[in-house]
Amino acid sequence: MAGGKDFVSASKFYDTVFVIDPNGDNVFKQAKAVPIQFFNDGLPARKQEVWASPWGKLGVCICYDLSYTRVTDELVRQGAQALIVPTLDLSDWGRHQHELHARVAPVRAAEYRLPIFRLASSGISQLVDDRGLVLASAPFPGQEAMLAGALPLTENGAVPLDRILAQLSVVTTGALIAWFTIIGLKGRLVRSVSNSSNKTDKNATAAGALTQ
Repeated sequence: MAGGKDFVSASKFYDTVFVIDPNGDNVFKQAKAVPIQFFNDGLPARKQEVWASPWGKLGVCICYDLSYTRVTDELVRQGAQALIVPTLDLSDWGRHQHELHARVAPVRAAEYRLPIFRLASSGISQLVDDRGLVLASAPFPGQEAMLAGALPLTENGAVPLDRILAQLSVVTTGALIAWFTIIGLKGRLVRSVSNSSNKTDKNATAAGALTQ
């Protein structure tokens, strides 16, 4: 796998991973699904696919794609048996930022029950099993460091149930907001009608007093 730019014009491109076979042919490519906002990070991928490799189905997340569940969920739904994550972690971020970013892969691996191989340019590279355990790592800043290990593919991962619960929570919250809004408007309407009625009664009483 090699990272590069897949140009569609002189200035527009997709941040892309290319898979090259032993004959030098490009057998698969995947663009970054969610380019970083406010950066010249290319166009968002038009589609996501898993690579049907000789060993099994592999999903590719480029850099921060691993942080978006809508990206990883789709790869798991397509039957990914492991995730490969090439990552650009700039060396001038500092150790704390690299250590913080390195926590994402173990969490995702345990969440989906999928092994993850995450290779960072200057950050902390990791080989993580499907329980979220880091089997091997290369340190920060990592220049010329090598990371190797067997990537045991699972039968298939699973999208966590909280995705459904999250949707249910959003719908429930929206329904409650609508209900309380209707109740509030109804209360205001009742108070407005009541105030108008009281003013009418007072005016009628005053007019009656003047008549008498």
